[in-house]
Amino acid sequence: MATEKQVVVVKSNKLIEASYRLDLIEQRIILYAIVEARETQKGLSDGFVTLEAKSFAKMFNMDEANAYGQLKDAMDTLFGRYIVVRDIHPESGCERVSKIRWISTASYIDGAGIVQLRFATDMVPYVARLETEFTVYRLEKIGHMTSAHAVRLYELLVQYLSIGTREIALSWLKETLGIVNEYKAMKDFKKYVLDFAVQQINEHSDIRVSYTQRKTGRTVSHLIFAIKPEPKSDQVKRKKGHKLTDAEIEEQGLALPGESWEAARARLNQMPLDLA
Repeated sequence: MATEKQVVVVKSNKLIEASYRLDLIEQRIILYAIVEARETQKGLSDGFVTLEAKSFAKMFNMDEANAYGQLKDAMDTLFGRYIVVRDIHPESGCERVSKIRWISTASYIDGAGIVQLRFATDMVPYVARLETEFTVYRLEKIGHMTSAHAVRLYELLVQYLSIGTREIALSWLKETLGIVNEYKAMKDFKKYVLDFAVQQINEHSDIRVSYTQRKTGRTVSHLIFAIKPEPKSDQVKRKKGHKLTDAEIEEQGLALPGESWEAARARLNQMPLDLA
């Protein structure tokens, strides 16, 4: 996969909202594999998704010499990982809790510096379904993050960018991040998870977030996040009378996360001109 161009992750919002825990390199493998499957049209309905260690290292600014070994180790762990999805059992009307594995096959090609994976059959709809709810964001926006929690929190917040705010129950957030039994003191959760994740999102991504706390009784029960796009220039690179095309919007990186081309064109073509 070419790393010079902007690459887009499309991920079902139901998957983003599911409970799971992956470490940083496992997160990167899944996101990179989603992009690769989408671009090559291989690895979702059938076949393998192929990840080259050299390209993977370049995308995430890793040491190329060690990338293949790290990929192999991570694939071994990823093979046993799963997500927890909650829905309603249609026959009884009761809540159903399901565990779904990420991948069904992990393969290594030592002589070529390549790993391959096959998404588990039940996982495919969550990474392939584009016709209903989904979140779109550029992979390079999270490529420099060094916290797996920052990546997950970014996913949970970027889908609410158009709304500008999201209130999240603290207990649900810890469950979604897979850390229910960790950082029980609020000061520890903020120090080791929340504040560092917010710092990384603000430093490396295309959104800016802040948060306040809401208490139930004397205990912090909810976090209220304010979400806004990364500040951009007030001027758009276009000449008088010229309407921006989708290609120009993509080239300049002007579309907001999750924004349709139509909405982006309407917004940008009303902005002041850069006549230089």
